[in-house]
Amino acid sequence: MKIGMYGGIDNGRVRDRTIDYIAIDQGLSFLLREGIKPIVAIGDFDSLEETSLLEKVDVLRYNPVKDDTDTAIALKWAIEHGYDEIEITGVMQGRMDHFLGVLCLLEQYRDIHITIYDQKNCITLLKAGEYEIDCQHYHYFSIFAIDDTRLTLRKCVYELENYLLKRHDPLCVSNQCESMLYLHTTADIFFIQAS
Repeated sequence: MKIGMYGGIDNGRVRDRTIDYIAIDQGLSFLLREGIKPIVAIGDFDSLEETSLLEKVDVLRYNPVKDDTDTAIALKWAIEHGYDEIEITGVMQGRMDHFLGVLCLLEQYRDIHITIYDQKNCITLLKAGEYEIDCQHYHYFSIFAIDDTRLTLRKCVYELENYLLKRHDPLCVSNQCESMLYLHTTADIFFIQAS
């Protein structure tokens, strides 16, 4: 089951209007602006400017002094409610500490298909395996190893064959592909596409 989430950074229009959404804090105002009523609004709402918007939706309100970020709480809620494919918008740009926290969540929930979007980027965690990826919507892609991996890339500008990509190795930044990329990895990786 698929669901979307919109966080506290305005990233413009939602990508998919056919799915349900969770509003994360200030993301409530962005979803309502789009004419989308979320199935629930989650957070401490410390960044929500128009608190009267909370009257229009179901709300799970948390104390600002808590052990999780609003995004982490929203992810847990979605997973507990059976969602296994999650698109998150509105969590990149702005505060880097929050963004790095979201990357930690991608790594923590490896069995859930989570994709993070902003206006120019798409980030997902790919588990070990073989992939054909449509690159027509983005001009660049980059790969970062979560654990050391053997990586093969074909049908792109900078091809690799069984390359040992280590966690600290930035070799796979800013590659290009015009159609379908072939990718094989022996361990989990962060796959980032950018326009």
